[in-house]
Amino acid sequence: MVTAQPADDLRSRRRTETSDAIHQAALELFESQGVRETTVQQIAERVGISSRTFFRYFTSKEQAALPGQRRLLEAIDTLELGSAELSSVLEDIEGLLQAAVGQENDPEMVEYRRVTRLLAREPDLRALAATQEEVLTERLRDRLAASFEGADRLAVLLVAEVAVAVWRATWRHWGELELEGGEAHPIDHFRRLRAELRTIVR
Repeated sequence: MVTAQPADDLRSRRRTETSDAIHQAALELFESQGVRETTVQQIAERVGISSRTFFRYFTSKEQAALPGQRRLLEAIDTLELGSAELSSVLEDIEGLLQAAVGQENDPEMVEYRRVTRLLAREPDLRALAATQEEVLTERLRDRLAASFEGADRLAVLLVAEVAVAVWRATWRHWGELELEGGEAHPIDHFRRLRAELRTIVR
């Protein structure tokens, strides 16, 4: 006997499937013909929807290729801080970033590789990514401020900015090397950047 799914669950699944289809179509078109040459109408036609429906899911064609730093946002929301002092919290955040970057057998790595290559060669996508990184910084800043009541606001901002800068640099460096035919995993770049940061900031 087949159990009927609740209407809300079915709608949610269909919405997720449509969103994923739009994302994949945008990636494929950007890879084959570039961001500026691709139109929302072309993306919509590839998925089999109208341009109007497209805008129910994404505000722009660029956002369709970069639907957000979902994994890191989720990690920030569940961040457990073991440090009692703000000055020591970067180590906790480094662990969060490392988990969000993913491991060598991460099933999403193929997707990351495609997006990162596009970011390395498409300035329009990098501009949107920068906007998304501001959201990440603000979310982390708010999380830290709530955990360290009374902490200096400038110090909280600085910790959040440094953490997101390491995240950004990891993917940017990996993307640049990917375009050159590099084989390293982003986790390797993250560890190297983390080590460099500890050397610079003592």
